[in-house]
Amino acid sequence: MGLSCRTRSAAGILLFLLVVLFPGEALAGANVQYPSSVGAGSPFVIRVTSSVPLTGVSVEWQGRSIPLDVALWNNHYVALGLFGTQTGKVKPGLHTMKVTVNSNGTRRRVSLSIRVTPVKYREDHLTLPESMVTPPANVLARIAKERKAVGKALSTVTLSREWGLPLARPVDGIVTSPYGRRRILNKKPRTPHGGMDFRAAAGNPVRAALPGRVVLAGDHYFAGKSVYVDSGGGVISHYFHLDSIGVREGERVKRGAVIGKSGMTGRSTGPHLHFGLSLSGQLVNPEPLFDGTISAMLEMTVSRSLNLSGGK
Repeated sequence: MGLSCRTRSAAGILLFLLVVLFPGEALAGANVQYPSSVGAGSPFVIRVTSSVPLTGVSVEWQGRSIPLDVALWNNHYVALGLFGTQTGKVKPGLHTMKVTVNSNGTRRRVSLSIRVTPVKYREDHLTLPESMVTPPANVLARIAKERKAVGKALSTVTLSREWGLPLARPVDGIVTSPYGRRRILNKKPRTPHGGMDFRAAAGNPVRAALPGRVVLAGDHYFAGKSVYVDSGGGVISHYFHLDSIGVREGERVKRGAVIGKSGMTGRSTGPHLHFGLSLSGQLVNPEPLFDGTISAMLEMTVSRSLNLSGGK
């Protein structure tokens, strides 16, 4: 049975008064900031902000669901996420990110369209003895075991956010091999370089780019002596070819703390540090994050609003 014109008019006036006098109560909502486009291999930040309490925020991106830590800042509830796209793994084009927000029994989900644009990275063609390209059969079982352990480490998801920007530089040397560089060995394309190589003489201190907990430390066939640090929200930094490891699995490290010394262990032709950054399973280009800030990255975003008033 429909409402009378007088009843509808009264309801309209009441809603108007609620919006004017109590806007936070009448139109409780959240704001989601995200980039409309990103380059392949590039990291990006999203932010969810609300004036009403948020009891949970999660993000689905590239097949993974990541819960985001919610903090109270300047009388607003804020959740920050650091994500990215791995070159050679994520194809250019439109991709969907789903953000779910919970607030006092109200659950809202929004689908965001993010366009991944192609980026041209360096390519090298090399001819090498086959023994330097293909591992011998007697180490294949070891490689498989280590890949499983690394996969588990990179799949670590903890809620508490410890990461911040900019990253601390792990060593002082220049970049000798950038992210995304692809080598064509004996006419066979290899996976694009998933991190950055820094010049570092053997024995130089290697410092943690981010604070967090060591989730893996060991000596691996390809990466040599390696350390993986979990900083929360799917953010995992890693350090390869170390001469020695100075931390243990489960140990907490501060930003800038020495975690080992540089070397040339594993499949390395000379002393250097390979530094990598995995964001929810995507190996991204860490270089812009050594100077970048969260506020500067948010300036490149667009916004969507979510109404959190009532309902589920």
